[in-house]
Amino acid sequence: MIKNLFTIMSKSGVQHQSGYMASLSRISQKRVTSMTKQTNEVSLDSFNAHREKRFFTRIRIYLLEMHPPRNLAFSLIFFMSAWNGIALLCSAANEEIILPKAIFVSGAITIVLMLLLLRIMDELKDLEADRKHFPARPVPRGDVYPSDLRFLGLFIIGILLSLNLFFTRSVPLFLIVFGYAYLMYKYFFLKALISQNILLALATHNPISYFLFLYVASLYRNNAHVHIRFDQLILLGLVFLFFSMSWEIARKIRHPEDETTYQTYSMVIGTKAALLIPVVLCAAALIVIFRLYGGVFSNFSFMVMLLVFLFMVLTFFRFYRRRMNFLDLKSITEIYIITIQSVLVIEGFFKL
Repeated sequence: MIKNLFTIMSKSGVQHQSGYMASLSRISQKRVTSMTKQTNEVSLDSFNAHREKRFFTRIRIYLLEMHPPRNLAFSLIFFMSAWNGIALLCSAANEEIILPKAIFVSGAITIVLMLLLLRIMDELKDLEADRKHFPARPVPRGDVYPSDLRFLGLFIIGILLSLNLFFTRSVPLFLIVFGYAYLMYKYFFLKALISQNILLALATHNPISYFLFLYVASLYRNNAHVHIRFDQLILLGLVFLFFSMSWEIARKIRHPEDETTYQTYSMVIGTKAALLIPVVLCAAALIVIFRLYGGVFSNFSFMVMLLVFLFMVLTFFRFYRRRMNFLDLKSITEIYIITIQSVLVIEGFFKL
């Protein structure tokens, strides 16, 4: 009897313990589920925040490497030299000069963003070639996604349209510039032909600099209410076109033993001819500047421009003779271009 009593008590205790353990298990499971849900929510929020941060980080990487702050300075110098160059011509013709500052700022922003947009378009359209020839660049190496650049490009297009449809009063020229940029992005719908021929690419892509200059001229004329002589406008525009072509060619010249599968101008037309073209174009630009501003610029400005040009010629000659240079061809060409444009800006600053 006592044995039975112990047996009953033992079973009751086991059942009570089992129920208690089951209850604890259910409570623990609920707590674990709740904690897991909270953890997942925190992780999702952290992931979203991290992803958003990563997008801006990727854009920062791209801008620092492919469109650094000096490019911003070059863009502003391009706009200001074109603006002041036109203003000086009008001043020489005794025109009344009106400088609308809001329009000036809108135009400057347009040029800066347009040149950045061209850089982005170039990155996207040449992605496959860059993966082959320039794998260390941000997009080919995977640090920046093509979708990042597409989003940034669309954002820039929105700003450009807003500025030029509502503020600048230069809609036709802006649409021409934008339309030409789109054709460049599409290789004028002849990608198989143009992308494989560096000379065709030069002939079809570099006129964008001329259209950008005409945009600035339209902006100035429509808002400053002045008359600009057509022949002078054409000549000054050629200066900016020659600058663009010179820079483009100079950065793609190599000695024969340094050539790779990447197409360069020296590979296609020979090193001697490739070196000669930028020198001739820069000389032509300097002659046009003398022709347009001979009675406007100071003798000191002309002396500086001439000395920098001679230094550029010397650098190209030393490259041809395979002698050591302090600067590469691209850098000395940039210095020459910036010198001429800076003279336009400074002379305009003091004489307008």
